[in-house]
Amino acid sequence: MNLVCFPHYTCGGLLVDIFEKTFSSATDNGGINSISHSLGKIGDSDTIFDNYNPADLLSKINQICTTVTDNTWAGTHCWPGILDTSSLTQVVVVTTTTYRSKLYRWLRAYYHYYEKSNPWLAVSGQERIDKERETAKNYLRPFLPVVGNNIINIEFAEIVEISTEFLKLTQGLEINNHMDRWKSINYFLYDDKIWKSVPFLRFYEAELENQLNKHYIYE
Repeated sequence: MNLVCFPHYTCGGLLVDIFEKTFSSATDNGGINSISHSLGKIGDSDTIFDNYNPADLLSKINQICTTVTDNTWAGTHCWPGILDTSSLTQVVVVTTTTYRSKLYRWLRAYYHYYEKSNPWLAVSGQERIDKERETAKNYLRPFLPVVGNNIINIEFAEIVEISTEFLKLTQGLEINNHMDRWKSINYFLYDDKIWKSVPFLRFYEAELENQLNKHYIYE
């Protein structure tokens, strides 16, 4: 069996769909409703899910493995750095080590939480700014690469931008229909004004506060 390890909002459903040669329906939060991409999920966190019991994940994987082949893929939010992956055929890790990847991930979360989520649509002013900035801090922490003979690391930004690295990873697989739909759903990631957008400003403010250990001063 194969595993895709990814923090939430980083294309786990999309990747599993591509690898398994399926075309699942889209979800309300801009993702892909792949059943397989949830097979290895045992939990999540607001930021990076690395505080879990590896035995719990291995137990779930072993249950799945009794009915699957080497061509089967499953997804999980668990960071695999504390996991023994030797029993798996291949592990793809979607990393967020770069600023660009972290920002893309935060933008997807922002759009879902603050543009489409009814509880926050009525909140405005400094209260909303404060909430957005504090939420953005969860997305500053990276989902780090993991070294292993059967592990492939790919940055989230490489997937979003359909880079040469992503094309190499998906060589021989059909991706055009998948990526066309994903880009149309997540159109805001491809806006030329992204670097001056409100979520970008919140991300910058969150990073400044964390790095300098002081409050951002609003005029």
